[in-house]
Amino acid sequence: MTRNGRIAALVLAVAMVCGGVVLEGSTGGGAGLFVFAALIVIGTVFDAGYRGRRGSSHSQWQRTGEREIDHETGAIIEVWYDPLTGERRYEPAERA
Repeated sequence: MTRNGRIAALVLAVAMVCGGVVLEGSTGGGAGLFVFAALIVIGTVFDAGYRGRRGSSHSQWQRTGEREIDHETGAIIEVWYDPLTGERRYEPAERA
């Protein structure tokens, strides 16, 4: 999950807690929203893919052979791939 995705999930969980408070105060039926919000927070905080990428010191970055032109700078960039996480990264190509 991306950083923006994590932020959106946590904002959604906060909104659900607020909705649960309102429902508990008016009809007494907000417990389901609290549970669902808790599941979202737990899933977001303990996202194994995010934790693995952030702390992974065993990356095996490989060149894919793909090259592109960065339209903002005009520089040639190479695509690198980590088969352990599936992550791709784009770095300036080395001049040979």
